[in-house]
Amino acid sequence: MMKRTIIAIASLALAFSGVSYAQEPANHFKPYGFIRNYAFVDSRATKALSEDIYFFLPLDEQIVGGQDVNAVSSYNYQAITTRLGLDITGYQIGDTKVNGKIEADFYCLSSSKNVGVFRMRQAYIDLLWDGLDNGRMDYKLTIGQTWHPLAADMPNCINLETGAPFSPFNRSAQVMFGATLDKKLTANVGLIQQFQYRSNGPEGSTNIYQRHAIPEIYAGVTYKQAGFLGRVGVDILSIRPHYGYTADGVKYNEWLTTFSPFVFAQYTKGFLQVKAKSVLAQAGEHMQLNSGYAQYKVKEDGVSWEYTPNQTSVSFISAQYGKKVQVMGMVGYMKNLGTIREYDPENAFYFSGNGFKNIDQMFRVTPTLAYNLGKLTFALEYNYTAVRYGQGTDEWARPVENLHWVANHRVLGMVKFTL
Repeated sequence: MMKRTIIAIASLALAFSGVSYAQEPANHFKPYGFIRNYAFVDSRATKALSEDIYFFLPLDEQIVGGQDVNAVSSYNYQAITTRLGLDITGYQIGDTKVNGKIEADFYCLSSSKNVGVFRMRQAYIDLLWDGLDNGRMDYKLTIGQTWHPLAADMPNCINLETGAPFSPFNRSAQVMFGATLDKKLTANVGLIQQFQYRSNGPEGSTNIYQRHAIPEIYAGVTYKQAGFLGRVGVDILSIRPHYGYTADGVKYNEWLTTFSPFVFAQYTKGFLQVKAKSVLAQAGEHMQLNSGYAQYKVKEDGVSWEYTPNQTSVSFISAQYGKKVQVMGMVGYMKNLGTIREYDPENAFYFSGNGFKNIDQMFRVTPTLAYNLGKLTFALEYNYTAVRYGQGTDEWARPVENLHWVANHRVLGMVKFTL
């Protein structure tokens, strides 16, 4: 009896399975990915992540016995950025199309352990409605983790940091709604939640400051016409560095709200592509930028602080030409504009864990040559990054003494096989 029951259930399942597959297209899943190897040489000590492949900037001079101990070269070679992904397409429920993506790679989340951990990069679904309102309007709702709107437009380069810290770098959980008119003009608005890339604060780098406040808000507009794409938007972040009560029962009343506008333009024609982006970031440390925020005065309750964000201007321009043989490059510039309000240097300053408060400005140039042989790519990039460090700070948290330049020469090689 039990055997017949199992056979009947299996037969019924197969029957329903057959009906389901008959109603849906067979090509729902498209796997993708690559095996990628990086090798590099640096001329001096650097601030970097993931076996030093993800490069931020050269370290300042550290004079010991009359010698700069950071003027030391290093090299490495690793394959830990190998990636796997799965695009999901072709599903439809009534007028609603359903797409999705799952993407992961091997990455050193903890450099001290030197282990390539298989971690999630992206995981989201798209709900799409095409040709509504007399065929003129298209709508899309994205739910899940993907690129932050300020970080989605990247320069033409091969390095793992893809332009950071001269361009935001962030993937976050989000709910993003977009409405497109006549396939040209798109308005986007959404809520974003921090995950891997987090604000800094009294308890270190954690998303608890945002979880005690409200979700990050994004609003932007994109215009497409022929080979031109233009985008403007603003990101609004609110956090609460302290939350709860003191030992005396006094409730903390702290908020910091920041506004980070940006503009992006791109032109593509044939094998030529040119990009440019500029961001005015406030407390942009969760974007992998050289930024943060400071305490500047105590409120009337005697325990809560007012905060002032550090402003950072970051920009890049990049270009790429070719198909089999590609020539590309980026020029990036960053300027520390200081805090919005005056503050006492004796007060706490919560800064990016990947940056330094004593940086006045920096720039980067990355000429790159790539050779594509089918699915196999060989590339070589020269990365020149120069930083103007200083000592002491004024009331706006800007370095004012002993301003000097420090530079690093990085030669980066890449071999990638696309699956």
